[in-house]
Amino acid sequence: MQVDFYQMGGRFVDPLQVTCILVGKAWPGITRIAIVTTAEHIDALDEALWASPDGRFLPHGREGETAPIQILTEAPAKADLLINLDPSAPLPDGQYDRVLEIVPATEEAREPLRQRWRDWKTRGASLNHHALK
Repeated sequence: MQVDFYQMGGRFVDPLQVTCILVGKAWPGITRIAIVTTAEHIDALDEALWASPDGRFLPHGREGETAPIQILTEAPAKADLLINLDPSAPLPDGQYDRVLEIVPATEEAREPLRQRWRDWKTRGASLNHHALK
């Protein structure tokens, strides 16, 4: 399994914007996308996916809805692409071709992601780091 950590910075400071960009690049080539976020951010992410990227429709739904792009508070058992916006979420045990971890721009918020890096490494995942500017 490949796990990519996207570290926000420069003009990329909004995790919802980064998620919309990543989903827009993945869809429709990847058809089963799961996005894990906190319950308080579901509405904002839903709205962001309707608005961005400009001129495109990303078929998404919330928990319990049927859509190729799912917005969830817990990781599903299986997805082609899992995007994690919740650093406090438990490391998922499911089957994923690729996992994207969104790393906040602030130093304080990055600490939980450092532990996730170590945990993924222990599991034998292939790890990559991308600094967004």
